[in-house]
Amino acid sequence: MQRQKEFYIPNDYCLMSEIKRILEIAIKSEIDSAENYRKMVDMTKIYLLKDKFKFLENEEVGHKKALENLFKKKFPNEEIILPEKGEVPSPEFEVRDDMQLSDMIKKAMEAEKWASDYYKKMEGNVESEDEKAIARYLSSMEESHYYLLKSELEIAYNFELYDEIHEMMHIGP
Repeated sequence: MQRQKEFYIPNDYCLMSEIKRILEIAIKSEIDSAENYRKMVDMTKIYLLKDKFKFLENEEVGHKKALENLFKKKFPNEEIILPEKGEVPSPEFEVRDDMQLSDMIKKAMEAEKWASDYYKKMEGNVESEDEKAIARYLSSMEESHYYLLKSELEIAYNFELYDEIHEMMHIGP
């Protein structure tokens, strides 16, 4: 099992360039998560689960916009420079065609947990109460995504082969 990279956000003193980098990493993470949920929508036949993945994709897009707005507020004359995929210290969350539904959900859960922790730490490094509120909000939203996925994981374990046996069950209304 590959060891997940640790992320570091200093607790006491934080230079503006570090805050800029923290925001850029968070924006990149939200973009990657939205892309993975989009792939998950395409890969599942279960229409109710498709709706949940679409919901999560839209949530991540909304988080990206909130982070971009925060970035523009803090750094009005600077361009957002997204890190390369390998630079983002989040757990690997890449959806592949050969993955079982339960594996996709577990990877997504790891990413949501990481994001929640990341935003909790980010809160200690931003200055205004508005910025702290955004970090708390994002942390709690990512945590709620984790629990939504956790409930779906239980269902996935029980029904991964069900689609193959009863294909017409998940056609929808």
